[in-house]
Amino acid sequence: MKVQEINREELLEFIAKAHRNTYAAPGEIRQKHRCKVPILSGHKDYEFVDGLWRYHDSYAGRILAPGSEVVFFKDVPVWRMSYQSMPDESLSESYYQNCVFPFLRRALTAFKDDCPFRGLNGFTEPEYSFQYNFQIRGDYKYFTGQEIIEDCGREVFFQDVMGALIK
Repeated sequence: MKVQEINREELLEFIAKAHRNTYAAPGEIRQKHRCKVPILSGHKDYEFVDGLWRYHDSYAGRILAPGSEVVFFKDVPVWRMSYQSMPDESLSESYYQNCVFPFLRRALTAFKDDCPFRGLNGFTEPEYSFQYNFQIRGDYKYFTGQEIIEDCGREVFFQDVMGALIK
């Protein structure tokens, strides 16, 4: 199979569009792209298609929820990102489902167009006590990073991510 050259701007634009239409999207938009049948049993999958581009996100779990995203161009996988979280186990699942994860979704739609992988470092909302931070090393070709959510300065959630082009 011949390796495709991928246009950086088109790839980043598509990743941004996919993120705004899947997990991080408002409920009605998110549900439109949720797969009725996941590829792997026990997973939640989302798929977004725009022209020759296709995005697939799959994760398992509710609190500890490892997963990965794959971007396809002309049905060939060209980029992938994996993630693994670790919440503060002294806090309730209800706190995560009703407070932390809704904030995380909003943070994940606030990103720079040249770095749409996770949220904007330092993201806050005035009416909430949460702060989102994302530190990244590298770029779309290969990167590692970590996102952290703090509540009143206390770390309540972190997630490691890594992504790269596929050749």
